[in-house]
Amino acid sequence: MNLKRIALIASLMSFTCVTFAESFTWSVVPQFTSSAIHHDWTPILKELEKRTGHTFTLKIYETFNEFETDFLVGKSDFSYMNPYHILMAKQTQNYTPLIRDEKSQLTGILVSRRGSNIQTLSDLQNQKIAFAAPNAFAASLYMQALLKNKEHIDITPYYAGSHSNAYRQVLTGQTQAAGGVYRTLTKEPPEAQAALQVIYKTPSTAAHAIVVHPRVSAKIQIEIQQAILDLTQTKKGQNLLNAILIPKPVKASYQQDYQVLEQLNLTPIVYGQ
Repeated sequence: MNLKRIALIASLMSFTCVTFAESFTWSVVPQFTSSAIHHDWTPILKELEKRTGHTFTLKIYETFNEFETDFLVGKSDFSYMNPYHILMAKQTQNYTPLIRDEKSQLTGILVSRRGSNIQTLSDLQNQKIAFAAPNAFAASLYMQALLKNKEHIDITPYYAGSHSNAYRQVLTGQTQAAGGVYRTLTKEPPEAQAALQVIYKTPSTAAHAIVVHPRVSAKIQIEIQQAILDLTQTKKGQNLLNAILIPKPVKASYQQDYQVLEQLNLTPIVYGQ
C-alpha cells in the first residue's frame, strides 16, 4: 500500500470521527433577575462551547409564565428548571433530566421582616404573601398547598415575578411575608438576608435540574452531560458551577429523583385564580 493511499484512508477515518457542531437554545427558570441570570449562566455556556464545539443561545424570561409557555411547547433544547416544571416538561414534551446537584435539596421557606408583627404562621391568617410565580415549586405551589390543606391558613397571594422581587415586597412592607427557597435567599445581599427571618419551611425534595429535549441526539446529550461533569476538575470550572448553584453535578434520573413528586398530586395554579 503506497503512502498516498494510506494518507487518504487516514483522512477519511478522521473525517468520520468528527462530531459536527450544532446550535442549541438553553433556557433558565427566572428565579432571579434577568441580569443575574445572564451574569451567572453566560460564562458556563461559553465554557461548554469551548469544550464541545457546539453553540448555545441563552434564553432569558421576564416571567415564569413566559418560561412555562415556551417549554410546554418544547421551544428550548436544554433548560434549567424546578422539580414541578420537570414533571410538566416530562408529561408534555418528554424532556429528560440530565444534570442535578448531588447534595442540594430544595426547601421552600416563608420569610417575614425581622422585628415585624409576623412571627408565626397563625399571624399570616388572611394576610397578603408574595411569591415569585404560581408554579414556582417549593416557594409557591407546594407552599400554598401546605398552607391551605395542612396548616389551614388562608392567604392572598401576590406574584412578584422572581424570588428577589418577592423578598423585596416584604422588605418594603408591601406584603407581610414571601415564599422563597434557601438557595435564593442566600444569594440576596447580606443586609437583605439579615432583615428577613424564616418562619416556616416545606419538606425537602430533589432540587432543580438541567433537562434536555428528546430532539437532541443521545450522543450530544452525553457530550454535554460529560462536559458539565468535567467542569469539577478545574478551579475555573468549579467556580462556574458554583454560580449556577450546581456545585457537585451528577447524572440525573427522572425515575429516581423526580417521579416521586407525582404522588403529591399538586395541581398547577393558573394566573388570575
